[in-house]
Amino acid sequence: MAYCVLVHGPCRGNLCDFWARVRMRKETVDSIAQDILQYINSHDGRGETSIQDLLSDYWKKFGIRSRSLLYVEEPGLCEKMSEIEQQTLSQLT
Repeated sequence: MAYCVLVHGPCRGNLCDFWARVRMRKETVDSIAQDILQYINSHDGRGETSIQDLLSDYWKKFGIRSRSLLYVEEPGLCEKMSEIEQQTLSQLT
């Protein structure tokens, strides 16, 4: 197994989301929630895509490769993601 100098551990290959985690730590809940709102609004009226599907798609584009792996390794970031999603959903209604 290859060693990654960025995470000081095993390389995750296609599941690597190191830079997305760094970005999420630096950005505020409000700024990411606004970004998600813009993303959802840009896809509004394009097919029958649910809000949950759009949220999942946003996180993939953000760089989060495996939310379950993130939850195990950094539950604080998963809590931040949930807070962002709750704030976004409250602004949509």
